[in-house]
Amino acid sequence: MKLFYSTLKVVLICALLAESALARTAEPTADKIQTPSQFLGFEVGADRKLADYHQIVSYFKYLASKSPRIQVENMGPTTLNNDFILAAISTKENLQNKAKYQEIAHKLADPRGRSQQEIDGLVRDGKVILLVTCNIHSTEIGSSQMAMEWAHALVTAEDSETLRRLSNVIVLLVPSLNPDGQIMVTEWYRKYVGTKYEGGRMPWLYHAYVGHDDNRDWYMLTQKETRAMTHAAYHEWFPQIWLDEHQMGSG
Repeated sequence: MKLFYSTLKVVLICALLAESALARTAEPTADKIQTPSQFLGFEVGADRKLADYHQIVSYFKYLASKSPRIQVENMGPTTLNNDFILAAISTKENLQNKAKYQEIAHKLADPRGRSQQEIDGLVRDGKVILLVTCNIHSTEIGSSQMAMEWAHALVTAEDSETLRRLSNVIVLLVPSLNPDGQIMVTEWYRKYVGTKYEGGRMPWLYHAYVGHDDNRDWYMLTQKETRAMTHAAYHEWFPQIWLDEHQMGSG
């Protein structure tokens, strides 16, 4: 009888230790990860409320500290020495093996000299890499705000369809292609919100050198931001899809 109870005690201890280990390694549930609105203290998209780039970066870093589905990297300083972040979002397993999937995408980006059999194998073993860039034109502010909501939705999703997509896709999300300008626009808006000048245009360029024409620098690559982004895209990740978010005016 003593042997039975001793054995039972050992089994129970092992079960408790296993449960504790699983609790430590399991992904946090959605209710344990703050929404952007909870983190910021105001509803994203609310009238007269804008999150600036510093707040956006802080939120992405917060998500990365809470969820294994997201990794945040700094592509390099901007023209005005702000962080220039890219968030990789996928399953924990995919992100742990991101170097493998980067190499596969690199080989598929230039398949010359490879047999069809090898190409088919790379396609089968690789993941879709989707690059989504936001807010290159800083007054088109909506996508920089949306990026936080989408990132939260992806890292907290528990439905089978989203999980299936994450298992097959690595999302690269850049919340702003012009962080310096995003900061300028939000600071200018906040300065005059609630006054008769609310919504007025800034009297200077929202990029230190090229203003609205930062979107025309993809072939000359004269600016830090376009150089950093093209390096990440064409030397590190080789995305098969690149979606650049813009915003129409209200008129």
